[in-house]
Amino acid sequence: MSESHPGFLSGEDGRSLPAVLVALTVGLLLVTPLLSGGSTSMLATRAADSALLEHFAIDAGIEFGIWKLRYDPIFRALVDSVPMTPRDAGMGSVNGYTPGVTATALVVSGWTSLTDSPGPAAAGAALAYGGGDSLFALRGSNSDFWRYDISDDRWYSRAPTPLDTGHGAAMTWDGGNFLYAFEGGSRRFWRYSIPGNTWTTSLPLAPASVGRGGSLAYADGYVYALRGTGSQDFWRYNIASDIWETLQNTPANVRGGGALVYYGADTLYALRGDDTAQFWSYNSNSDTWTPRVDVPGTVDVGGSLAYSGGDSLYAFRGGNTRDFYRYNILAGTWAVDDMTPLRVSNGGSLAYGGDDYVYALHASGTDDLWRHSAVPSKYDIVALSGSHTITARIEISGTSVTILFWDIT
Repeated sequence: MSESHPGFLSGEDGRSLPAVLVALTVGLLLVTPLLSGGSTSMLATRAADSALLEHFAIDAGIEFGIWKLRYDPIFRALVDSVPMTPRDAGMGSVNGYTPGVTATALVVSGWTSLTDSPGPAAAGAALAYGGGDSLFALRGSNSDFWRYDISDDRWYSRAPTPLDTGHGAAMTWDGGNFLYAFEGGSRRFWRYSIPGNTWTTSLPLAPASVGRGGSLAYADGYVYALRGTGSQDFWRYNIASDIWETLQNTPANVRGGGALVYYGADTLYALRGDDTAQFWSYNSNSDTWTPRVDVPGTVDVGGSLAYSGGDSLYAFRGGNTRDFYRYNILAGTWAVDDMTPLRVSNGGSLAYGGDDYVYALHASGTDDLWRHSAVPSKYDIVALSGSHTITARIEISGTSVTILFWDIT
């Protein structure tokens, strides 16, 4: 009969202890790498979460940069003022990260010389878009009248004007088959048929003689007109009724360099000229003028305006200078653009060609024709934090923003 030992169950003896120790050792060997792996996994998860938050932060930075350019006119004007220079957007903290965010205006402009006009243009010259691929030009100081084919870069002679054009001559397109023109230096007002290549002289005379600073702009069935000659007279020709109507006077006298352009939304813009920097808008619904921010330099003879679509106007300063400006309609600010190839004076004229360019008749006794890129404004926005960077290129046209590319590095 065997002897029982206290502390052991029946049938157990000391041989069980080594087995238990072996089991504990094996368990420890298994648990240690598992705990180590769990710790490494947790660290990796935290690193991944941190990288994700950082990525979200710089992604938010790009969106902030887009918003800043679209809705902060002061910031956009600052960016536009010096192209190719990054400007800090002032991004705050997101997810504990403060990404650096900059916006840069791209240089998309520049002047190109095109085929010379058939003869030198002078005082009384004017340029106007006529639809399709056509620009039309009054040579000035005589009766020569030309058509320029944009695609072919070629000039063609058209039916001469009924009389020589002079100071204050102006021209505008009605969006259809006709151009309307002031002779300049008189009350004469003509219509030109584009398909018929004929001039009509039987239109009613302007209310008074037109001179330096005379300008025309078409809008919604009317031809609006600055008289110039140091007067405040402002009129419109009602095409359907074939009559002139007197409108609210301009805020001050208009002389050489006066210019008028239609923007849309019942709004026209005007340069006063007369060696001043004054710039105004006119609302056709309320028949009221509103002073706008002054042009960067005083405008004189050869001053001109062109609307290129979107939110930009372009202006010659004239006055025998090379200054050329761009006006941001949404921001209400001017920026100095590329200087013209030569000084602009008598007869300098701008016209938007319905494509990516503003066209310019240098005039000033020359046969130069130039064009300047007028595509919608483009910007590069860069957001960075640590080793992560996002670069986005956007295009802003009016109230529309288009993302051209989005690159993550």
